[in-house]
Parts: sequence; structure tokens; C-alpha cells
Amino acid sequence: MKKIGELLVENRIITIEQLNMALDHQNSMPFKKPIGEILVEMKIINIDSLIKYLEIQLREKFDM
Repeated sequence: MKKIGELLVENRIITIEQLNMALDHQNSMPFKKPIGEILVEMKIINIDSLIKYLEIQLREKFDM
């Protein structure tokens, strides 16, 4: 199963630079938040895009 960040980059929703910025932010936190939540909080993506790609991620996981 691909990670959500990978899916977003592959589909050109975010750039690798934006993903790396969000990952750096995630790594600086004492308690890790999901990367999708961080991307929404940073206003890099909106909640609708996150939901859409989480659904795609789950469909791939379960071969739907």
C-alpha cells in the first residue's frame, strides 16, 4: 500500500518539496500527527482532497 504522501505526489496534488516540508514538520513534533492532517493544517491540500486520496489508498489496500 502506498503512503498518502506518495499518492498525492504521484497525482501532482502536492510537490515533493511540499511533502518534505510537511514531513519535517511532522518529525519536529513530540507526538506524531498523520501526514494528511498536517498537509491540511498547513493549507497545502484541502480536506476534500485528503478524503479522496485516503479512499484511493484504502481501495488499493483491499483491491477494490
